[in-house]
Amino acid sequence: MPSKNRRNILPLAVLPALLAASVLAQDTDERIARLAALDSRLLELETEIGLLEDTKAIKRLQRAYGYYLDKGLWRELGDLFADDPETSVEYAGAGVYVGKERIREYMRQLVGGGREAGQLFNYIIMQGVVNVAPDGLTAKGRWRALIQVGQHGESAAWVEGPYENEYIKEDGTWKFHKIHWYQTLAAPYEPGWHFETIPMAGVAEDFPPDRPPTEEYESYPGAYLPPYHYANPVSGRCEEGICNE
Repeated sequence: MPSKNRRNILPLAVLPALLAASVLAQDTDERIARLAALDSRLLELETEIGLLEDTKAIKRLQRAYGYYLDKGLWRELGDLFADDPETSVEYAGAGVYVGKERIREYMRQLVGGGREAGQLFNYIIMQGVVNVAPDGLTAKGRWRALIQVGQHGESAAWVEGPYENEYIKEDGTWKFHKIHWYQTLAAPYEPGWHFETIPMAGVAEDFPPDRPPTEEYESYPGAYLPPYHYANPVSGRCEEGICNE
C-alpha cells in the first residue's frame, strides 16, 4: 500500500518543477523577443539619427556656398565640390561645366577676385528642402537664391531663382555633385521688375561650357517651373511636369 502511494505522489511532486521550467522557458522566449524588438528599434533610431546628421551637414555645405559666393572666394567654392569626374555646375542658360578643376576655374571667371569698395553681391540662400537617400550616400536639395547685385552710384539689380542640387558623400564628407540653378527673375532696381527685366545670359564665348544647357526656358516675364525632386509630402503624388522623383 505505501509503495502504491509513492507511485502516485512522485508525479505530483515533479509537476511544480515542470511548470516552473515551462514558465521559465516562456519567459526566456519573451525576453529574447523583446530584446530582438529593441535591437530592431535601436537600428531604426540609429539610421534616423544618421540621416538627420547628413541633412544638417548638407545644409551647412549649401549655406557656406552662399557666403563664399557673396565674397567671390572661388578657391573655397571649388573645395566644396566632389572629385567625381561627373561633378557639374549649370547656371541658368550658361551651359554645363564638368569636373572639379573646370568648376573651380569657372568660379574664378564668374565671381572671383574678391569684392572692392562700392561693390555689392549679396547671395541669400533660403527655403531648403533636403532629401537624403536611405543609404546615406547621396542626397538632393531644392533651395532659393535671392541675389542683390550693385555698384555704388552706378547700378543695382535683383536676381532670383531656385536650385535643384545633388550631393554625394566622399570619404565621409558631403560635397556638391551637381548644381543646377534656374533664373526666375533678373531686373534692375530702378525702374523695377514691373517695368524692365534683364534677359537671361547665354553661353559665354570667352569661356565656353563643356556641355550645352540641359533645359531651354525664359525667365520673367516668361514663366517656367523647374521640376521638384520630391513628391508631395502629404499626398505622395508626383505628377508629370511637376516633379521628377
